[in-house]
Amino acid sequence: MEIRKIEPRDFVKVAQLENENWTLASTPHVMDSSAEKIIGKIMTGTTYFLAVENDEILGILDYGPRHKSEFGRHTVTFGIMTAQEARGKGVATTLINFFIDFAKKEGFKKITIQVMGSNPAALKLYNKLGFVEEGRLKKEFFIDGEYIDDWILAFYLDKSLM
Repeated sequence: MEIRKIEPRDFVKVAQLENENWTLASTPHVMDSSAEKIIGKIMTGTTYFLAVENDEILGILDYGPRHKSEFGRHTVTFGIMTAQEARGKGVATTLINFFIDFAKKEGFKKITIQVMGSNPAALKLYNKLGFVEEGRLKKEFFIDGEYIDDWILAFYLDKSLM
C-alpha cells in the first residue's frame, strides 16, 4: 500500500468515496462531495493523503488547521475514511500512523479529531493508537431519533504538553 498526496486525477473518485462512505453513523453532516468542493477545500488549506493499492483508493485522510488563530497553529485536525471493501485491513491504522509521523516532521505539537459516539470502532482504533479523550459533548447530535455524543480526542506529538 502506498500513501501519497491527492492528485487532480483523484478528485472525482475521492468525492465518490466520500459520498458512499461518510454516513450519519460517522459524521453529523450529510455528504454532498464533488470534485469542485474538494478543489475548494484544497484552495482553503485542506490537504489530502490517499492510501492506494493497485491504483485503487482504499482510504482518505484530510487534514488542516484546527484553529484560524495564529495562537493555535501548533494543533492540526483530520478526518479519515476507509472504503467499505478495505475496512478491517489496517488501512486507517496505516494512514493515521503516516499522518502522525508527517505532523511531527511538520512541527505540529498536537493532533485532534472529533468522533461520534455512534462509531465505537473508530473510538477503539484511536484509543489503540494512543489518542486520549479531551472532552465529550453529551447529546450533541440528534440523528434518526437518537442523541449522540461528540468525542474530542487528541494525540500529543509533544508529550510535555500532556
